[in-house]
Amino acid sequence: MKTIKNYNTFIFENSIEMVEVFNDADILESIVTDSDALLKSINAEEVNLYQIFSLNADNLSPNITIEELYDNDSFNDSLTKSKYKKNELESTEETETFIDDTIVVKFFSIYKKNASELEQPEFIIYQSKKRKESNWNPVKVYKVNEDMKHFYDKLTNKSVEIKKGDKTYIYATSNSGNDWILGVGTKETNNFKNYMTNNDIKAILLDDDVSITIIA
Repeated sequence: MKTIKNYNTFIFENSIEMVEVFNDADILESIVTDSDALLKSINAEEVNLYQIFSLNADNLSPNITIEELYDNDSFNDSLTKSKYKKNELESTEETETFIDDTIVVKFFSIYKKNASELEQPEFIIYQSKKRKESNWNPVKVYKVNEDMKHFYDKLTNKSVEIKKGDKTYIYATSNSGNDWILGVGTKETNNFKNYMTNNDIKAILLDDDVSITIIA
């Protein structure tokens, strides 16, 4: 199993979903991402695991984990017969993402047999749990209807608009808020530099004259 990498080359997308937070000194807690947001980003449509892959329900435990499913012979045989293939099993455990304090997610994608993994997957196999709990939610399968790039963006990428007085500064992060880059066309100042750390952002937000709009 591999852990999620930071997707520094992804392009930041604008979203109609925006949350405004005033004088918030802990930006990371304000912009966490949950399962609903992740799945919504790819317009995920839940489908039946057994019907999609012609699986016999008797061959799988109803409480099967995603790791067990990934290695299950019946499941893998059904994938082959249905002319599908899987990619690596990925996890957000021990990885800095914007869901770090809320949930843990494990998943892998299903592609058509002859498709490149650079192409759009057909399905995503997904399992999650609340970070502070031991029990995992059931494994689910979703039809992927939007670019998977959006899914990874939700894990690690955010952009924010910071206002101080009549000045506006746009910052973007691609590594879960550890580092922030000032948007093109905005001039840096002594306080609003081209490159800012999470602690730099937090310090600025302590100013009563500063507000932040999170572009989710």
